[in-house]
Formats: sequence, structure tokens, C-alpha cells
Amino acid sequence: MDPTPPPNPSQQLLEHISSYWISQIIGVAARLRLSDLLASGPLSSDALAPRVGAHPDGLYRLMRAGVAAGLFTEVPPRTFTLTPLGACLRSEVPGSMRDMAITLTSPGHWRPWTDLFTAVQTGRSTVRGALGANIWEHFEKNPEEASHFDRAMGAFSSFIATEVARLHDFSRYARVADVGGSQGVLLTAVLRAYPSCRGILFDLPHVIDGARAQVEAEGLSQRMDLVAGSFFEPVIPAAEAYLLKHILHDWDDASSTAILRQIHRAALPGARLIVVEMVLPDGGEPSRAALMDLNMLVLADGRERTAREYEALLASTGWALERITPAPSGVNLIEARKQVTPADS
Repeated sequence: MDPTPPPNPSQQLLEHISSYWISQIIGVAARLRLSDLLASGPLSSDALAPRVGAHPDGLYRLMRAGVAAGLFTEVPPRTFTLTPLGACLRSEVPGSMRDMAITLTSPGHWRPWTDLFTAVQTGRSTVRGALGANIWEHFEKNPEEASHFDRAMGAFSSFIATEVARLHDFSRYARVADVGGSQGVLLTAVLRAYPSCRGILFDLPHVIDGARAQVEAEGLSQRMDLVAGSFFEPVIPAAEAYLLKHILHDWDDASSTAILRQIHRAALPGARLIVVEMVLPDGGEPSRAALMDLNMLVLADGRERTAREYEALLASTGWALERITPAPSGVNLIEARKQVTPADS
């Protein structure tokens, strides 16, 4: 007989209700770079306080709470060491979650969620009410926050980039365009795996400006063209294949339709489109995609979609769905082929 008592539903629910405490503990620890400072060995909170510009008692209480969150262990009195979980908040290490922790607990993401009630009542994003601008305008006015967001998205892309390169054969394409490709992490993985390909990184001007150094550091400036523009305008370059990672979920159906039509207009005959997104289950099974779907409602009037919804969206814009391939990271490769439409003939 298992001696472990069954979980108390009220206690479980209380842990869920108060889980935003943990989010903010992690976010502040990331901002203060505590994991970087503890990487070389134990330190006291009193010794750390002047180095991070914090009140000694306030920092001790944060780090003691960080023990409860699994980030640190305390060696009395008031001395802390880093756990494997806390080590994920180190900067500039493979798999770093520091930028993601800062992004999700910063005003651009955090404040709109405080009015989820209104989003559910109205079916509309609460970003403008919370920030006075949409999320992209907010980032333009707050470049430091935008920088954390861009790096967080790049780090997240690195989790799935090798999967995309493995799950789809890009060797048949001369040019692969990553539309809305941010820092070029996904496209870099494809170009490294397929030396015969040439890449096109397409994004807004300020994003492309920020990506140049990264592309040069990767040694790919001779194989990757950087093109600035909006995917709502007819300026997308021609290519045999297009990557579209975590773009469509930012937008409602009307805007997603406009994006897909612009890509279709630019695409060469027979071109392939590889959409990388979460896919909601059709049968109502529990899914993290449902949580992301609510996040997209709050932040951007966007949405996650089911396989049937993606098939219909693609078909309405001249793309024939070929297959949907799940990846271990939780995303899916939604692969489609360009069809000839009356406007093309």
C-alpha cells in the first residue's frame, strides 16, 4: 500500500493561485544576475547585496524564497549555493532561460495579464489598456525590454532549430527565407545542416539591424541575405521555401490570411511553406497549447489553432497542407505546398 497521502485539492489550488509569486521571484533573481554571481561558488546575501544594488535584508528574503522556488540552497547563516534549476538563469550559457524569465515578468507581458478578466469578457487583447500601445509599439519605446524579448525568442528558437532541420529536408531548396526570423537562430541551424542552401532573413528594420552582428559572428554573412520590411507588404523576397515560426499565432485570422497571401505572392512555383507552431488538439485533451492560446488573446489578439483550422487557413490563401509533424519540444511542423491560384494564372 502506498503510504503517500492523496494530494489535498485545496492545497493544490492554493499553490496554483499563488504561483505568480514564484514567477516574480525568478524574474527578479534573473534581473539581479544572482545565478551568474553564484556560479563560481557559495556567497552570502550580505556580500551579494552591494554587488547587485539591493538592500541586504530584502535580498536575503528574496533568496530565501528562491530556496522554496528551487533556485538556491541555503547554507546557514545567510549563504547560498546554486541549484541546477537556478543555473538555467545564468547568462550566455546553452539553454539559458534568463532572458525568458525577464521577458515574461516585465511590463510588456505582465501588466496585460493582470486584466485577463476583461480579455475574457471582450474577447480582445488588454495590451493597449495596460501599456497604452500594442506590444510591438511598447517594445519600440522600451528597447531594453525589447532586447530581452529578442534574445528570449532566439534562445527558444535554439531549442527547436535542430529539430526543424532534422524533420524537414531542406537540401532540395536553393533559397530558404525565414519570415519574421528575428535573430536568425532557426535559419542558422538550417544553413549549417544544409551547406548547399542560401538563406534570407526577413524582419522589421530594427530587428534586422540587431541581427547583423549575430549573423556575422556565426560566419554566415556570405550565405544569408538580411532584408528589412513588413510581411504585410509586397516586399518579401522570392524563395523556394519559407519558414514561419511563431508568427501566425500572434495574429487573428484576417491578419494571418494577409501574411500568408504576401508569402504566396512572393513564393516561386511549387514552393514549400514550413509553419512552426503549437497545434491545439481537436478532442479537448489537456494541452499547454491552450495556455499559450490564452496568452496570445491577452497580448496580441492572436490565437493558437487546431490542425483543421490551419488546413482551412492555408487553403484559403493558396497553400495545400501536406503534413503536420510533431517535434519533441512541443511544436509542430505544418508543411504546405504553393498551389496556383486564379490570380497567379
